[in-house]
Amino acid sequence: MATEPVSTSPATLEVVIAHSAGTCFGVEDAIEMAEAQKKPILGPIVHNPIVVGHLADQGIPVLERYSDLDSLEHEGIDEVVITAHGYPKELKESLERRGIRFHDATCPVLLKWVYGKIRTYEAQGYAVILVGNPDHAEIIASRSYGNGIHVVYSPEEVEALPDDLGDKVVAFCQTTITRERFENLVAEIRRVKVPHLEAVDTRCKPVKNQQNAVERLSQWADAMIIVGGFDSSNTTNLARISRRHLPDHTHHVDSVDLLDPAWLTGITRLGIGGGTSTPKEQIQAVQRRVGELHPGRVIYRREERDGELVKDDFGEDDVV
Repeated sequence: MATEPVSTSPATLEVVIAHSAGTCFGVEDAIEMAEAQKKPILGPIVHNPIVVGHLADQGIPVLERYSDLDSLEHEGIDEVVITAHGYPKELKESLERRGIRFHDATCPVLLKWVYGKIRTYEAQGYAVILVGNPDHAEIIASRSYGNGIHVVYSPEEVEALPDDLGDKVVAFCQTTITRERFENLVAEIRRVKVPHLEAVDTRCKPVKNQQNAVERLSQWADAMIIVGGFDSSNTTNLARISRRHLPDHTHHVDSVDLLDPAWLTGITRLGIGGGTSTPKEQIQAVQRRVGELHPGRVIYRREERDGELVKDDFGEDDVV
């Protein structure tokens, strides 16, 4: 670390928030759009049950992501919101043909970065491979913006790639995948199918920042709590990264109700990370609950980009 951790005693717990933990600009914009429009949403706006529940409390219905568009017309729904994960191109076109207006909350990183690269490389004659979960909404949408895009997420899927992909092949990745998994699958593609494969890391910057921060913090903390939805790709990947260093002391929670006082036993430094779909209020709720559960003094810190630890402005004071 760039600074020495504060002096602690067995009765003192230092709680450090990982750099850039919490919602990214794309998620914040999507939530803001959903709250402003108050129209039915085609799927959870983000993979976080607290956010989805908050929208439901405002009377905003969440429909099946790939709803039968005939049923939308039948029910008189003529306006919807598309989630931050994106939406297949052909379904957007179908909405337009049916006169169903959509407010597009697709993350700008997908619209401008991923879809843009797919179009650019295909125009140059490249075959495109997407490295990511084929069942994830982001990958389902992304692959629709190209022609015959292949998706791989395991060595078995790499082995199943065709042998005649051509002389120009490029791999992009799901924006929330870990660098390690992307690099490992790229290496596997080069080993068994395409030795000349070009690879472009299309993870988004907030995801990279959060993954790097959790990687760093989990190497010196005694335990980590990762806050966010269990079906959130970016959040579960943060927990996976933390478990490399703290396999028995990494805890993934989506609610303060899941916090166990036993996790704090013998712990002097606790790290907290949160995914790009985790509101800062949810992280603060975990901080608050940790302070209630710990019998001694709690010191709150947050980590800066360079690893410096500074006072966290959580609550009125940084010490409970």
